[in-house]
Amino acid sequence: MLLSVPPPVIAPAVQNPPLSFNGFRAGMLLADAADRVKTLAGALRCRGTLDWRMRDCTGALKLPRLLPAEILISSVRDSAAVIVFSLHGTSKLASPWVAQLTRDFGIPNHQGRPGRQQSWQWIRAGTMLRVGERKSAGGWETSVTLTHGPLLDGLGPTQRKPPG
Repeated sequence: MLLSVPPPVIAPAVQNPPLSFNGFRAGMLLADAADRVKTLAGALRCRGTLDWRMRDCTGALKLPRLLPAEILISSVRDSAAVIVFSLHGTSKLASPWVAQLTRDFGIPNHQGRPGRQQSWQWIRAGTMLRVGERKSAGGWETSVTLTHGPLLDGLGPTQRKPPG
């Protein structure tokens, strides 16, 4: 008697969404990031660096709930390798963001001392999202950082612009 065994069932790999914050994600085109800044009532100014492959951009924007924030984008070959949002205020801002990001991306690595300084970090497919919060003399400083590891790792040594 021959038994027929069904083929094994292979579950499809779960595709997790890329790490993002307010429509920004590490690795996005710099032009798309600039458009998103404009959408958030902001402006971005970019300048070249000593390494011709990189540009640094700074600006300001309004995050949802009209929170004014500073933004810094370091781009590699016109893709956002590092995006940093910085906010300064009299109250803590990280809690609702961490709650939403946890729903979106899962439980983060958490470090710190409540009441002084804390950070929450998610890592996925070569990208990192970190929310940091620390007590300062004037209140609280909150930052959100998106980093694209492969873009940064691919840089190698600095390539200065040729003279002339």
